Amino acid sequence: MTNTANSINQRLTPTKTNILVFFIVFALEMIGGVYIGYYRELVQTDAFARTANAYYVLFIKPPRFASIGLVWTPLPSILQLPLAALSMFWKPLVTRGIAAAIVTSSFAAASSVILYKAFSRLNISKIQAGLLIILYATNPFIFYYGLNGMSEMIFFFLIIYIIICMTRWIEEGLSSYITKIGFALALAFFTRYEAIPFAFAVGIGVLLIIFFSKNGKEFIPVGVKEKYFYAEGTLIVLYAPFLYSILLWILFNWVISGNPLYFLNSSYSNSAETQFSSIRGTPIELLGFAITSTMPFIPVFIAIIIARIADKRLFKSDFFILFSMVASMTFFHYILLIKGASYGWLRFFSYSLPICFAWIPYELSQHYRSNFNKSIAFIVLVLSLIVSSFLTGNTLNNPQLTPEEHGTIITLVDLEVAEYINTDLENEKILIDSFLTGGILLNVKSFDNIVTSANLNFWDALDNPQKYGITYILIPEEIGTGKLDAIIVKYPDLYENGVDWCTKVKKFDGYGLFKVIY
Repeated sequence: MTNTANSINQRLTPTKTNILVFFIVFALEMIGGVYIGYYRELVQTDAFARTANAYYVLFIKPPRFASIGLVWTPLPSILQLPLAALSMFWKPLVTRGIAAAIVTSSFAAASSVILYKAFSRLNISKIQAGLLIILYATNPFIFYYGLNGMSEMIFFFLIIYIIICMTRWIEEGLSSYITKIGFALALAFFTRYEAIPFAFAVGIGVLLIIFFSKNGKEFIPVGVKEKYFYAEGTLIVLYAPFLYSILLWILFNWVISGNPLYFLNSSYSNSAETQFSSIRGTPIELLGFAITSTMPFIPVFIAIIIARIADKRLFKSDFFILFSMVASMTFFHYILLIKGASYGWLRFFSYSLPICFAWIPYELSQHYRSNFNKSIAFIVLVLSLIVSSFLTGNTLNNPQLTPEEHGTIITLVDLEVAEYINTDLENEKILIDSFLTGGILLNVKSFDNIVTSANLNFWDALDNPQKYGITYILIPEEIGTGKLDAIIVKYPDLYENGVDWCTKVKKFDGYGLFKVIY
């Protein structure tokens, strides 16, 4: 038996092992993604919007990068561009979320690979590393967000990569790790805005190591003045790519829309959408909500605390690095709740799980170097991952606690409206704001006669539909976020009362179709 195991280990080189880990995780995630998207027709709203933005870049004439949108950071849509191009041969790539699932499945698999490499580099047992990674990758929340096309899995990958680089810098002191973290933070910003509080926490971590580490690290200068200059240079390298990415995004918004903060204060922005959020309450009530939402993801952090207390290593500078990263993400969304700027979705409170799991290889290596019983830390961490899986599974199965995950059906109405446009309005010119109509637009056969908010002439056509030959206008019902539709904002009485130059000709469930009168 031992000879067989040794033979397998000899055949499985590190490269082959990494490929095998990637393939297994990717295949399992894709099976789930195809089943959920293609067969069950379940696509989460935000994932669908990211795919739609990629599709608009290529198929709205003239093709231009600006069609990707300026509200949500563009990396998840950019990654889908090649797959969106292939949708001309197989439309379900975009209409059933398969393109998005391919991207997130790839990042879920890549996360497992870099985690496995981190365990191997620190000489953690392959059996222990494999078990821990299996428990993490099969966590119901992590697995589901690896197949559903949402931007979280891309962001989780970057978080994991950053933390692995951070722990390697703590141990080795090579400036190349700081450079890698800087560029990863830039990509993280182009993925999700939560990169801002996370980057702040990473900076705190760097300063904690430089000024308060008591391990006698050779790469840290001894004198206070020297430490200050070392910290200054390190932070410049760390934040230069990240700040550049923010400035570049502001510049894009300014050049394309004329408003440098369009992503922050436009009628399509998060602040505009969340005015319809049902999450309201006193700071104490909202704190209780935030704690409850965080509970499924926090067991691993608690396990690390327990192991550190047992090992008498709790009040070390490296622990406060981990604490600052976990606390910054939770506190950020708690503040948004207080300001009424968050829907309070479960995923907003999930970051502690990937953060803490990425920390585990370093954590175990530190326990193994001390006199602490090696098996205790491992067992505590395994139990915490099992508890987290149980809690996240129960939470995801509760529609009241996870309304976003349970509100993902591709509506038959969208398909009905798209089919009506394809068959009855094939030669008509239709004005549609793409804000809430992605499910319709991605099922329309051709954009040749469609003018959407991703078109260059949309705003001019909105001011003067007759000038641009618009014959029909499609708008959503004037309720909730439907009030943010640009056509409704321009003509607030159109849906209910109509206007003298435009009359309702057909009503769908949630949409109204109007004919322009010449």
